[in-house]
Amino acid sequence: MFKIGAEWRIWDLHVHTPESIENNYKKSVDLDTWERFISDLESLPKDIKVIGINDYLFLDGYKKVIDYKKKGRLNNLDLILPVVELRLARFCGNKQFKRINYHIIFSNELSTDVIEKQFLNTLSSSYKLDPESNQTSWDGFITKENLIRLGEKIISSVPEDKRGMYKSPLIEGFNNLNLEIDSINQALSKAKTFFDGKYLTAIGKTEWDELKWDDTSIAEKKTIINSVDFVFTASESVEKYNKGKDSLIKNGVKCILLDCSDSHNNIDCKTSKDRLGNCLTWLKADPTFDGLKQVLIEPDDRIFIGERPQLFDNIEKNKTKYIDKLTINSVDKYKGNNGRWFENIEIPFNKELVAIIGNKGNGKSAIADIIAHCCNVHEQKYFSFLHINRDIQ
Repeated sequence: MFKIGAEWRIWDLHVHTPESIENNYKKSVDLDTWERFISDLESLPKDIKVIGINDYLFLDGYKKVIDYKKKGRLNNLDLILPVVELRLARFCGNKQFKRINYHIIFSNELSTDVIEKQFLNTLSSSYKLDPESNQTSWDGFITKENLIRLGEKIISSVPEDKRGMYKSPLIEGFNNLNLEIDSINQALSKAKTFFDGKYLTAIGKTEWDELKWDDTSIAEKKTIINSVDFVFTASESVEKYNKGKDSLIKNGVKCILLDCSDSHNNIDCKTSKDRLGNCLTWLKADPTFDGLKQVLIEPDDRIFIGERPQLFDNIEKNKTKYIDKLTINSVDKYKGNNGRWFENIEIPFNKELVAIIGNKGNGKSAIADIIAHCCNVHEQKYFSFLHINRDIQ
């Protein structure tokens, strides 16, 4: 429970790890690839408090990150969410962006065992690679072993003099694996007992943009984006983000757009925008999965894209106008003759809306009077709690 209420934090929900099928992370002179990656995460800008470990198809990278967290590392991060990135069987018109990326953001309350056994291991696909024989056909559930088998069959099915241009069987299997969005949704629905209210979805805006937009595809293109919760982008600047969001609004589609790093590179890789820490998204929410769900309800009030929200500048310029916390204690000479009052009371205050609620006699007036007294209010005669004639029961 976060007593202070919702605060602004940077959330980067699209972080790949060195375990991701596609990544460009490197080791350094002193650190191996994973240790350098974890050190980079610990060196993220201080306002980045939530990340989504967003690898393709598998949770191996998320498991490793959580293992580091359990061993006392990554104390700078309040929340790490498991995110799985899949590729849909929807081909775009641009060679660079062939398929739409589909992201499933799971609650951290779900174990990796449940996500794998009840969802990932139930996904399947099939391909017939030879018109004459079934021997090069492939079908199966999505595991690394099966992806490698698919990649091997793909490579062996092409002319021998062309095989040198292909990558490893795992990568080729992954590059060719496409999933139908209906089969993904069905797999999640079948395991409703486990996943109901425990996942959110997103698609990549760049790939969605590349889908053909004509009189034969408008309905499908709009359905894909309007069926997800969020849209992910990796913008080079606030201006490009705003341009991208304006285009979604103009097209009359889902426009809850989150900027993410889509990091495939170390934090010091200045030649790529897809690097750790390069994220512009601030969310006003508790660092919990439920906090992220709240953003969906009030996106206009809870999403800010930029260097930092205006609130931080207001606080810097008007430090005496904001209360960090209220601490109340009995004076030293009070011996408890009239009961125990105000022992080590500390109430943190949100920098935005603060509401004092409670039943009669629970201390609402006491808090209001004490704050006024600390601010040297002149009209103390209106105090209802800090009053000289008040009877102490």
